[in-house]
Amino acid sequence: MDRSSPSGTTQTGAHGRAQPGRWLIGLPFRSTASRVVWMYYVVGEAGDVSRAVRVALARANSAQERRARGGGSVTADGLEVRRITLDALGHTRLEGPGGRAAAPSW
Repeated sequence: MDRSSPSGTTQTGAHGRAQPGRWLIGLPFRSTASRVVWMYYVVGEAGDVSRAVRVALARANSAQERRARGGGSVTADGLEVRRITLDALGHTRLEGPGGRAAAPSW
């Protein structure tokens, strides 16, 4: 299996086919109660990590998402970036530092 570094764009999946880079992007925002709430976006159409972050930010700042959380926009401050990979057996894993103590893992 060809496993690219987190900055790479493709990997070979369980069946030997190239898989596009997929990313889990966590974005924090402050709710009206001044609590930090994390929103997570899976981005599969990005060629690299910087594009994945831009796509996630665009989704988070869309009119529909902003209405759902009551207004304010989200920035890239303090975000969490994890690469979603498949191992040779087809198991999904998250790679990269979680950036948070309670980071999800599959």
